[in-house]
Amino acid sequence: MGCISKLVAGLLLGATLASSSSWGNALAKAPEFSTIEHQATTRLKQTRAQTYRTAMLSAYSAAERKDYHTALINFRRALAARPGDRYATAGIRNMETYIAQARAEAAKQAEIIQRQATLAAAVEASDWACAAASVDRLVVLIPPDSADRARLIAYRGEITGFIQARTNLDQWSTVCPGGQT
Repeated sequence: MGCISKLVAGLLLGATLASSSSWGNALAKAPEFSTIEHQATTRLKQTRAQTYRTAMLSAYSAAERKDYHTALINFRRALAARPGDRYATAGIRNMETYIAQARAEAAKQAEIIQRQATLAAAVEASDWACAAASVDRLVVLIPPDSADRARLIAYRGEITGFIQARTNLDQWSTVCPGGQT
């Protein structure tokens, strides 16, 4: 007997047994339900794996472009697809750190711009105490290896000269808010 005829004979025998008793009916139905359940579980696992893979690739791509918010969203999607995943968790932690650093740098740049404007106004008004305080703060904010920082330090020396000469004493502390430096 060929392979196909054995298969047909087996199927016919199984169908006969299944139709001849209630126990056979239960056995005939069980594999079908189990197969459907197994297929659904397999599809769910494949969908989660695909979601995880897609989210991780998107997150890494966004991080490479320095789009940390998009990367964070995708690392969180990956973690939802695979709870407890150490790579997604590390990615989330890194993106949150990068975002915090970017916010701090933006705040620093905003303060530099504000201090430069205050310095210009103080020099215009010959308010040397305010100018000195503005330069002192700018020196702290500007990177140590910057040429701008070196120029500020030299400029601070000039301002110190004006302060020591007591030039324009009537103009002092008129620019800085509340006379504070």
